[in-house]
Amino acid sequence: MNNIFKFAIYIFLTLAFAWLAFFVGAKNQYGDLEPTSEYLEENKSVPKDADLFPKSMSGNAQLGAKEYLSLGCVTCHTQQVRTIDAGFDVERGWGQRPSVPRDYILQKEVLLGHNRVGPDLANIGLRGYTREWLHKHLFNPQILVEGSICQPSPFLYDVANEYSTGAINADNEADDNASTIFIKPTLRANRIVSYLESLKQDYELPEMSFIETQDEDAEDVEDVEDVILAEESTTKEAQSGVPTWLADQIASGKEIYSKVTPGGGMCVGCHLPNGLGQPGAIPPLDGSDWVLGDKERLIKISIHGLMGEVVVNGKKYVGAMQGFGQTLGSPLNDQQIADVLTYIRNEWGNSVSAISPEEVKAVRDSHKNRELTSMWTEAELQKQNSSD
Repeated sequence: MNNIFKFAIYIFLTLAFAWLAFFVGAKNQYGDLEPTSEYLEENKSVPKDADLFPKSMSGNAQLGAKEYLSLGCVTCHTQQVRTIDAGFDVERGWGQRPSVPRDYILQKEVLLGHNRVGPDLANIGLRGYTREWLHKHLFNPQILVEGSICQPSPFLYDVANEYSTGAINADNEADDNASTIFIKPTLRANRIVSYLESLKQDYELPEMSFIETQDEDAEDVEDVEDVILAEESTTKEAQSGVPTWLADQIASGKEIYSKVTPGGGMCVGCHLPNGLGQPGAIPPLDGSDWVLGDKERLIKISIHGLMGEVVVNGKKYVGAMQGFGQTLGSPLNDQQIADVLTYIRNEWGNSVSAISPEEVKAVRDSHKNRELTSMWTEAELQKQNSSD
């Protein structure tokens, strides 16, 4: 009986200390944070009549947050502009500064997310998307981004073949054979779009100011893609001692790797310019046994993507990477895939053989009957390798 009593005491103390640590940790991080002004007086007080941030969401936007959560959007999208040492979200144009705890104090449910299959949405309300564009994307992302793997939500709209007041033309302009359709948003759809429009960290805070992303040598660079390419230019001259054909392939591959699209990055968006990925979330490419190893496996992943648990250099990662050979809005052809794979196999500390477009074509042809959006799993790839 005494042993049972002692055991119960130990369990109680363990839970009590765990709860205390959680409470104290949260208290230290959030404390008594309240909305504040962008700048404080010298005595650290809030200036009189100053606007306070963050501001509360409208009731419609708050209801939209619940719809956003119920649809599972939080599974693929984060809402946090990462700090400079954890990524380069500011340089990507995903925010003017890193997010801080105060940004979320008025949110009943903080939907930070944990996986970036799609772009970060912390500032989607600042990206210039019209309400009509957001509705069309919610209805069917493929209308706007051909091959998008984002799930459509047609059940949130009333669909008709004729225009009526409040309807939106949802034609797929990329499909000449598609019939004209009009969509009318339901209450749920309008709530979600109102929520997305409300997501904007467009204010400075005493603890975090806007960050200037362009230095004096890059004053004339107008977009994020050029900034990234300018930071680490790869030219033929920089590839001294390398055959011209290989230097050309590596240079082309670097451009593809670094390319940034309106909805986010290609390779660089997740794996970063240094190829180190994101600890615990995105595996590294620099020194990766998957990059330096079997060519065919690497090509398969590039074409169809990879999902689920994967072990890279002895560490586990769980997530999804879309394929760029068939499922992206502008699919990469055999030469482009060969170039970008050759680049990552010969950048940073990597130095192994190149991949040719003929090798890519052979792999693509051998799996031409595979569903376009059917991502590989590690188990599938291992099974195929063992049977070869």
